[in-house]
Amino acid sequence: MKLMRAEPQAAMAASLVLVCTSVTQAQAAAGSGPFDKIWTVALSQFNQADEVGTSLTQLSNGSILVGGNDSNQQNYCSTRRQPLYGGAWLVAVTASGGSNLWQGLYSTCASNAQTTAVVRHTSDGGFVLGGGDFANPACGGGCGWFAKLGGTGAIAWQEDLTGAYAAGTVDIEPTQDGGYISVGNESPTSAEILQGLAMKFSASGDLQWSIAFPESDQSFPGAYSGGNFTFEAVRQTPDGGYITSGVADARFSSGYATVLVAMKLDASGNRQWSRAYYGSNWLSGPAGDSRYPIFVTPDGGYVLSGTVQTSAYPFQNLFFLLKLDAQGNLVWQRGYGGANNGYDVSREGGGAFATSDGGYVLAGVSNVFLQAATGWIVKTDAGGNVLWQKTYTGLTATGGNVFNDIIQTNDGGYAAAGASWTANQTYGGPGLWLVKTDGNGDVGTCSCVRITNVSPQPLDLASHQATFRGGASNLSFSAVNVRSRATSVTPSTIYP
Repeated sequence: MKLMRAEPQAAMAASLVLVCTSVTQAQAAAGSGPFDKIWTVALSQFNQADEVGTSLTQLSNGSILVGGNDSNQQNYCSTRRQPLYGGAWLVAVTASGGSNLWQGLYSTCASNAQTTAVVRHTSDGGFVLGGGDFANPACGGGCGWFAKLGGTGAIAWQEDLTGAYAAGTVDIEPTQDGGYISVGNESPTSAEILQGLAMKFSASGDLQWSIAFPESDQSFPGAYSGGNFTFEAVRQTPDGGYITSGVADARFSSGYATVLVAMKLDASGNRQWSRAYYGSNWLSGPAGDSRYPIFVTPDGGYVLSGTVQTSAYPFQNLFFLLKLDAQGNLVWQRGYGGANNGYDVSREGGGAFATSDGGYVLAGVSNVFLQAATGWIVKTDAGGNVLWQKTYTGLTATGGNVFNDIIQTNDGGYAAAGASWTANQTYGGPGLWLVKTDGNGDVGTCSCVRITNVSPQPLDLASHQATFRGGASNLSFSAVNVRSRATSVTPSTIYP
């Protein structure tokens, strides 16, 4: 949960409904290969489609799971007199062909109160979820919601993160000890000034520690007290610690901006080093537009991805890769996109993945090729050189297609999830979008894929010493009773 909003107080549910179905390895593998599909629900011309995929993962049985949000389906607490809609939506499909396996809409007794930020598979065949709960009165601006689920969507445990006006997660990863590390932000008061937040919890859902990192005048050149700072991604490092990435507010002579931050934590969450990255021409993209995923490299360094933006009009956006050494110093940097008469060109919805060949795959959206928002995937080698790049369309070829996350699947292909707007002028709106490609980024013979041709661009980011003084947060886990209702939406098929 990164964007925080208040919801009315709602009654908590009294019991747990499980979404259960038998999913075998054969079922998960069945199908006809790559696919391009959109799950969309429009209730009326006054309540258009409003579904989105925010994150995805592949479970150990081979199925692909998309975590997202839905506003148009009735949740489990609806009655004839009081229909309640929406919540965190999970859709599991076969990896080949995209056939429905199971779906569940997760909520309390409120409308649109629960959201999904991230899903990650676990070694036991299930997955862990990080999201938001906006119906808990203990958090005026929203609580973080964490849940461990089995491979068919049954909740094993769940907790709300309370103790601040608002607190939540953007990323979560299983750790070597069987527990989890999560990062995001908290706002201790209703002033809603965000502080970077790192949290460690056990395999059974016990919060072991939480540390908040506020921004101050001394954080880095250009930082200021009262600026917002949020972590965006985390990975465990071979020494048992963690590498994190984030975005911080800055104030320069030219005006306000946001800058990239990387921070190394030890196993207890203590800061070991931190760096801020910005240049005269390039800064980070706005917080909320990208997750800034970070990866550990075999040489002991790191690669950071996300979106950079020019410091002056027309505020052009590019995908980027930064190679850092073990202390966060810059080794090389690449930008991906192109000029487009002053319009935004390329921004990442949050998707990047370290691939098995040592390279990286980035997914997001660009309007440089079709003059409208189109899903874009770029595959690079370990040095950031482009191997292939392609755009993808969903229900409309003229725009409204964005990828929010991407993974490499166990067959060597890729799966990307996001949102695709319908072409219907009356019932138009975003639907949950999932595309499965082969290893070259192709979707069979589908005309929805087009080859693009742009070269990496030089960036001028520099590394600056940064200091964020962390302190123990007053957060704690409290009981919550989100329940699920089985759904059965049939997707619109673009291919096959």
